[in-house]
Amino acid sequence: MAQDFETLLKDIFGEPLSRLTQFQSDQLGKLTSRLQDIAREAVKEDLGKMQHEISELRSRLARIEQERAQAAADSLETSF
Repeated sequence: MAQDFETLLKDIFGEPLSRLTQFQSDQLGKLTSRLQDIAREAVKEDLGKMQHEISELRSRLARIEQERAQAAADSLETSF
């Protein structure tokens, strides 16, 4: 039965089962590699966006701290 199936595949595709299996493995490897590349690029893009957002948040925090310090200094000046 298995021999008949292998013969049928060879008749249809012109290649033995071992070559078809190797082709399938090669294609799966290429697909996996491509998906990994896509995922890697997506992660790099997301990390870049997060780094930009973190930078903006740090800048805003520094500005808020500066405003608070100025408000405290102004408050001290008015109390004297």
